[in-house]
Amino acid sequence: MKADSTPWQLLCPLSLSLASLLFALLPGSFSTALQYHRIGLADGDWWRILTAHLTHLGWGHLSMNLCGLWLIWYLFPAIQPALRCLILLLFLMLGTALGLWLFSPEVIWYRGLSGILHGLLVWALLEQLRKAQVISLIILPLVILKLIWEQWQGPLAGSESLAAGSVIVDAHLYGAVSGVILWGITELRPASLSKESE
Repeated sequence: MKADSTPWQLLCPLSLSLASLLFALLPGSFSTALQYHRIGLADGDWWRILTAHLTHLGWGHLSMNLCGLWLIWYLFPAIQPALRCLILLLFLMLGTALGLWLFSPEVIWYRGLSGILHGLLVWALLEQLRKAQVISLIILPLVILKLIWEQWQGPLAGSESLAAGSVIVDAHLYGAVSGVILWGITELRPASLSKESE
């Protein structure tokens, strides 16, 4: 990461954090109108596909997700270029919401960044395989095991108490799968995304 490009690179996580904080300050009725809601989407509330990821169950849920966002952003320089980061976030938002819509009809509502965070982490680990194979080869299987465990046994112990509400593990899965798909696409991408100044 170049020192002179740091302010520009901060645009992505900073924008997402500020938007999430702003949404957290809105009255509860606004948050309900912005969350992923299956019936609302069926009625044409398409903004929920994006805004759902910026709404949270409470300050604890928000803090946990934002800590995860900044940690992933800091540890994996491959996602730091601002345009790349924003493109990844946009497509992970779409992928997570689409996965919930198509494959989890029982999920009526959803809030939070956790699906996106799983997608970002998986994309970054796959992208880093060529440069830091040992780290990626250790962490990536752990993430996969976590996803399998969640599908088999449900949320990890303590995660619902930290989030102060239900944890939608399907969002984690769809976010991670979206990350894999995006990585596959970006392997075939034009140089504009892969060669963006870092």
